[in-house]
Amino acid sequence: MSPASPAPYERLADSFERELELVGEGRFDEVVELAADRDALIATLPATPPASARPALERAQLISKRVMIEIVRRRDAVVAELGRVAQADRTARGYAPKRPRRLHIDASA
Repeated sequence: MSPASPAPYERLADSFERELELVGEGRFDEVVELAADRDALIATLPATPPASARPALERAQLISKRVMIEIVRRRDAVVAELGRVAQADRTARGYAPKRPRRLHIDASA
């Protein structure tokens, strides 16, 4: 495959599409593996891509932005859920029986 071939750039864009799927499914362990594979692919690419790679690179860039949006959306959902858990915890503590206060005697006096 010649350096001017857009095929590796298509694989790069496909990698971002796969990442979007994995993030959407919450399969973050696989995202880490995919990112390592993508880094290896990027290391093989020339510093200046050929003009024929432009559509694939633009697609990769757009999908990368969608990945970031999905990550933020998932983070916000986790933060909201943590807030609901904290509220439920506070509510449950309100129903707990009051503990009698223990008298503290200072034995050093």
